[in-house]
Amino acid sequence: MMWFFIILGLLILVSSGDFLVRGSVALANIFKISPYIIAATFVAFGTSAPELFVSGIASYSGHPAAAIGNILGSNFANVFLALGMTALILSISTPKNKFPLEIKVLLFSSIIFILILYNVSLIRWWMGLLLLVSLITYIIYLIKYDTRKDSEEIIEENLSLSKSIFIFLSGLIGVSLGANLLIEGSIDLAHYFGIRETVIGLGVLAFGTSLPEVATSIIAAIKKENNIAIGNIVGSNIFNILGIGGVTILISGNDFLNINNIITIYDIIPFLLSTIILVYFYKFNANINRLYGIIFVIFYLIWIFYIFLN
Repeated sequence: MMWFFIILGLLILVSSGDFLVRGSVALANIFKISPYIIAATFVAFGTSAPELFVSGIASYSGHPAAAIGNILGSNFANVFLALGMTALILSISTPKNKFPLEIKVLLFSSIIFILILYNVSLIRWWMGLLLLVSLITYIIYLIKYDTRKDSEEIIEENLSLSKSIFIFLSGLIGVSLGANLLIEGSIDLAHYFGIRETVIGLGVLAFGTSLPEVATSIIAAIKKENNIAIGNIVGSNIFNILGIGGVTILISGNDFLNINNIITIYDIIPFLLSTIILVYFYKFNANINRLYGIIFVIFYLIWIFYIFLN
């Protein structure tokens, strides 16, 4: 039954994630927001909704290690799997601004999150609320003040407001259902094989919940929408840290203290690498070509095999 729940949950997450992205993009276009901003906010947060529900449910169920593992693994998968597979199709160029706001936020939030994981005894529920407030502030500032909003063409999406809302809500309900099935099956799987819940979060949960990012960025690459492909990844990683991390701390309460001896340096390394790589490509305005794509995907597969074998 646990395998049935995992497979069904993944299928529902992927299909519902597509609905959520379509609805998000349509709503964003109604309000005339640029493609990059759409990708960094509406699309990114839409594709991260599975991670939000999975980590939220895991935290509420008393499994914060799985929730944290899901965050760490999802950021890793977004860069090394989603961005890597996208680069195999299309060489991706970063925006001309060498160190834009979103990269600064990603770097700062990654550092804060790592400090949290190594000082869990000092964490209180209100710190999760603070992360969420930081995310909201970032979104408002990016949409209102980002200079790219007037320099990019708007993606046309011929959907009415009512239809856009319906698609968005359908996706939201779907990812909630898929997350429930996935978390139940994955936790049972961890107990059955004696695997750390963090590893399940880093592997099965992170891979499953990152599939919407993979699909979205690949589709964007095929359509030669470079801004959507890269903006989706950066925005999703920010949302994972500030949004999902905030929710996990807020919901877990005292249970969050139990991850102190569960999260290891080997769980942190791929998460940190994913941020460093994005900072590097943005800072030096380098193209992410097919060679980088091959390296990223191979490294992702090697790391997944490593964590499961250990």
